[in-house]
This record gives sequence, structure tokens and C-alpha cells, in this order.
Amino acid sequence: MPTPRRPFRLPLALLVTAVAVALAGCAAGSGPAASPSVSASGAVGGGEAGVPSAEPTGGDGDGDGDAGGGVAPSVPTMALAEVLARYPDCTAMGSLLGSAIDGLELNNESNEGGAVQCDWMSTTGDYVNTVSVSVTSNNGAVDVPKKEDIAAIGSEYLPDAAVEARGGIAYGTKNTGDLRIFGVLVDVPGIGVAVTSGALNEDPRLFGAPAVAVAKQLLGIGG
Repeated sequence: MPTPRRPFRLPLALLVTAVAVALAGCAAGSGPAASPSVSASGAVGGGEAGVPSAEPTGGDGDGDGDAGGGVAPSVPTMALAEVLARYPDCTAMGSLLGSAIDGLELNNESNEGGAVQCDWMSTTGDYVNTVSVSVTSNNGAVDVPKKEDIAAIGSEYLPDAAVEARGGIAYGTKNTGDLRIFGVLVDVPGIGVAVTSGALNEDPRLFGAPAVAVAKQLLGIGG
């Protein structure tokens, strides 16, 4: 059985967001930041080439016992195509973020290698703020971390009964200082959703239950 590797994806997402915030801060003094080019596979939901196959990348998705904080011993594996069927592009995904992206501009959207990425950030003035949503395929229940995995990487377990009933788990990380990065990841068999936000000299706009709620809507999990 492959070694679980998803517990390390959230810190990576936070690092990417931190770099984005830093770049936006550098650009703030000289005008709007240039938007990165869209991935070679096209914008999110931009035709069949932009929608990955619904087949999982590996594993049978049945899980073994308690996957993460999961209550169910066996749960279906989700696919990225299911998320894109509900929210086909970053505009649709951004509608779930509400006031968290007020005053921000969509700076990047991509759909490549089984992952969708949407980034919003401020592009002018001294105020720096960024919000990112990523949806990434995983190998099924084997890639859903357990509570002890989360503690081992210094992240915070975020209990959510509806997520755990689907064999998943929610957790978050805060990086503090002048440049503050908060991130929440909701992993279920087949899919992980990361919601990260950053701000300069103040707390970012999203963390905890509100970020988990965004991820649950993307995943079609009620409750």
C-alpha cells in the first residue's frame, strides 16, 4: 500500500500562497501585477481538454477502517470531474467565497495535472491580500491523513461530522508574522480541497469553519 502523502500538501499550498502574496506586495508599488498565463490544458472548465478524467489516479477508493477521522469504514471515491460539473470555472468557485474576495481580482486560473487552482489577490496600493482555492485529485482513502498525521506536521484538526461521514478530515495551519498565511484543507477519498488566504500585517480573511464550509460546498457535502 502506498505511503500516505497528503498531510504535506497543505504546507505546500501555504508556501505557494505566501510566494503569491510576496509577489503582489512587490508589484504594489509599481502598479497592477501581471496575471500568470493559463495552463497549457486551458482555463478551468474550458472544454474537454480542461476536465480531467473521472477515473481516480490510483487505489480502489474503498479505504481501510478509519480513514482520517472518517466514521464510515467504506465510502465512495470522489472525482475532480464531479466538482467541475457543479463549479466549472473560477468564477463559479469564487461565488462560494462571498465577501472574502471583495476588492480582489482573479489573478490566475489553471486546470492541469489533476488539479484546479484559482487565485484572487489585490494588485494595487499598499494593502496586500490573497485568497486561493485548489482542488486536487488524490489516490483515495490511503491519501486521507489521520489525526496523528495532522498533529505530527503541526496542523490543527478541525472536527466536522459531515466530512468525516464521507471518510474525510479537515485541518488547518496558521503561519503568523508580518505576512500571515492561513490555510484549511478538507481531504476525502479521491479529492482534496485547499482554501488558503494571506494578508500583510493583519489576519487573513478565511480560516476554520467558513473555509471548511467552502470546501464542503465544492465537494457537494451537506451538513
